Amino acid sequence: MVENGVVSNGEQRAHVVAARVLRGEGAAAGTLRVALGALALCVSARVEVPLTPVPFTLQVLALCLVVLAMRPREAVASAASYVLVGSLGAPVFSGGMGGVARIAGPTGGFILGFVAAAAVGTLVLRCASRLRVPYVVRAMLALATTIAVVYTCGWAQLMVVAHLAPAAAFAAGVAPFVALDLMKAGIATSLAAVGRMARGGDVVRV
Repeated sequence: MVENGVVSNGEQRAHVVAARVLRGEGAAAGTLRVALGALALCVSARVEVPLTPVPFTLQVLALCLVVLAMRPREAVASAASYVLVGSLGAPVFSGGMGGVARIAGPTGGFILGFVAAAAVGTLVLRCASRLRVPYVVRAMLALATTIAVVYTCGWAQLMVVAHLAPAAAFAAGVAPFVALDLMKAGIATSLAAVGRMARGGDVVRV
């Protein structure tokens, strides 16, 4: 409210908060990013090719974008929020399914792996940045690590729950997706690089 040409303290605080959200700063902006990351994982699960035992979705692409676009805590919170919402029964997993049974099932390790992958991927990205590795290189390195963590968690649970030998579980749940997931990592890196250049950043030189 403006009285005699003076903006009230409440309005000033509101303007400051709004400005910080637009600049991507503060708790409100962080919460918004976490919500958008979780939403991206939910929506990407809807794009599905029903393969057996592991369906093909766009979730790895969404996870890669989360890793590149968010701070470590935000990326982990986005993945954890997605897993929690699905575990409580919301139909956000592939096939429009939800519930603890899906998490505990043969392919549940891939879903749980999103949380660990978000943590490890963002850590690799941050460490590579400190080593002054060019952005495109550190992005691909971080995403390759992210995908590897998802595979490791999913592969392990597939072996245990489906009672498969390591080679059989790898052939069924990992091998068919490697090339496609690396392509998704390349797409995510390209999108992130475009965004970085739009903000005046360099993606080639250290």
